[in-house]
Amino acid sequence: MFYSCLRLVSPCALLAVWLYVGCEVLYAQGDVNLDEGVVSSNMVAEAFIPNSDMLTERVNDIASWYDEVEEVTYLLVGCENGTALLRLLPGARPIFMGKMPTQTVSSIWRDIKVVHDHAYVVSEAPVHGMQVLNLDALRGWSPLDGPATWMPDTVITAPGTAHNVVAFEEASKIIQVGTSLFGGGAAIFDVSNPAAPHLVGGVSEWGSIHDAQALVYNGPDAEHVGKELLFAAGGEKLWVLDITDASDVQLIGSTTYTNPHFSHQVWVSDTHDHAFLGDELDETSMGGPTRTIVFDLTDLDDPHQVEVFQAETTATDHNQYAHGEWLFQSNYRAGLRMLSDAWPQSNALSERGFFDPLAESTGPGFQGAWSHVICEEDGVVAFTSIYEGLWVVRPQFASLNNVAISLCSPGTIPSANTWSMTLNVEAGWAFPIDVQVDGVVMTPDYENHWTIDEPGSILLYFEAWGLTGVQPSVKLTSQRSTWSVNVLTPEALWVAHYEDADGDGFGNPYMPVWSCGDAPGTSTLPLDCQDWNANTYPQAPELCDGWNNDCDGEVDEGTAQLVWYIDADGDGYGNPNVPFELSCTALTGRVLNADDCNDAEATMYPSAPSILDGMDNNCDGVIAESELNPCPGDFDLDGNRTINDMLQILSSFGCASGCSASMDNLDTVDTSDLLLWLGVFGVDCD
Repeated sequence: MFYSCLRLVSPCALLAVWLYVGCEVLYAQGDVNLDEGVVSSNMVAEAFIPNSDMLTERVNDIASWYDEVEEVTYLLVGCENGTALLRLLPGARPIFMGKMPTQTVSSIWRDIKVVHDHAYVVSEAPVHGMQVLNLDALRGWSPLDGPATWMPDTVITAPGTAHNVVAFEEASKIIQVGTSLFGGGAAIFDVSNPAAPHLVGGVSEWGSIHDAQALVYNGPDAEHVGKELLFAAGGEKLWVLDITDASDVQLIGSTTYTNPHFSHQVWVSDTHDHAFLGDELDETSMGGPTRTIVFDLTDLDDPHQVEVFQAETTATDHNQYAHGEWLFQSNYRAGLRMLSDAWPQSNALSERGFFDPLAESTGPGFQGAWSHVICEEDGVVAFTSIYEGLWVVRPQFASLNNVAISLCSPGTIPSANTWSMTLNVEAGWAFPIDVQVDGVVMTPDYENHWTIDEPGSILLYFEAWGLTGVQPSVKLTSQRSTWSVNVLTPEALWVAHYEDADGDGFGNPYMPVWSCGDAPGTSTLPLDCQDWNANTYPQAPELCDGWNNDCDGEVDEGTAQLVWYIDADGDGYGNPNVPFELSCTALTGRVLNADDCNDAEATMYPSAPSILDGMDNNCDGVIAESELNPCPGDFDLDGNRTINDMLQILSSFGCASGCSASMDNLDTVDTSDLLLWLGVFGVDCD
């Protein structure tokens, strides 16, 4: 099964990403030193978000959701204190939208999966339960809103804890594994109505399940085609379970493997004829290289080991997910690894690339890459590194050489120009491959796709118009996967500019404009953190205006903030007797003065006109004769002391200060005031 992959990323982080990625990343195929401590092969960094920008010290699991309505990818990153939500902007750059806090306490184990448009989050935090978040709510968020606190729509309290959660989108089910309810086994939930998930079955008979994959089987074993199956890893085994009837789960087959220590996770190929298993403790227990166990699933009653792939590193393996002919692994200290899956050939797995942020150590241990998601629509893989943060990388399955665009006029987007390039395709694909150029409009005499039948080179030659603001790309599609793998940006010809809407000399990093030369209204510096505000740019003077003027991630630092007082009665004057707040921007219900003498009466404030109610309307400390009611007891000023006036004094009985129904001008309403009023009841005012 394939998982499709929004506090605002600090401008400091954006600057760091641009300096770190935009300037240093090379589209190359050998080992590339991106920066100190980072090496890669056939993988290019697109973005990095540190833990601090997600308001956490540790990250763990990651999930994603592709919104087909807005055609946007969202990332959900597990943190020790909750779930961070991010949106992928153009160029696969994540922007932090805020967090959904942990349901109880922090935990280093959190697992997230998405079924349709809902996310399901479990944890080993005590009595955490399962949080359910409707992801449709993310569509209304804007970077202008800043980071928000997102709360779950539903919380399922039992099981109280679970180690992992399994998405079974085809059957609208969520399966918790390593649960407190089934002795470490599985709890199966029907989520066809995500507002009311309900438990439909459980698994406890075959021991603790650490992780699993659920699918509707469509492989070579005809006996089981169409069944809902759970491939489970735990202990020293792999189980194949029939969960079609969740209330009566059946064991189809099971197996162990060479030198088992801890069966951590299993993943089935998209052809359903083989599976990959990682043993989390074998590298520590035995020494030696990282192992991936390959199982033959052509007979589900008899799954059996057929291959052990040994990597060049000795890192502890953690999570792996297949997509088409590619297998991606998060192997802790060895980072993200990319393998080619050539089943059913012998020695079916071979490593084709990696991205390792902790290159100083590739040995066993529990540090580094935890998990990842494959974002097909964006052509990237996003992965978490426990103590570092979130990386977004682009696998390089092919390279472009000899790229040329003719008739490139400075200051313009090329149009109706001749394009030529050589595309070199790596081995490991399921051939044939369809090659398509996106982001351009072909002239009538040319088509935008070609076919490659084997690894090697192909000359692409065409005439096309460029599209303003659109970055051209090459998309490769085989029988088993689709990837946007390269951008057509010959440095000698096209230059990346960035829209500078506020004219401050710094461009919006999320609004690229590709041009042959200078482009009006743009900047070559993609460093602006607020391109709608000319007062915000790197190293701008910090103003007391509620904005991060200098793009350092802090707001109004070093400025003299304004004092805001409560204005409860809305008369424009604040109460000096309640705590104030400091802010550079207006606060709802607060004003910049503390001049109100009675914040419960909207008719009492400095220079207020008298309304003849016997109150100090103008707040000068004296009830002037002009403020006295010429007819005491006639509170409604109709010239008569009637039942209406009685009701008013009765409703004010017990008032201790600022009382408009006072008869003796002592600013209170008590028994003496009531007796005085009764003495004039029914007496007309002269």
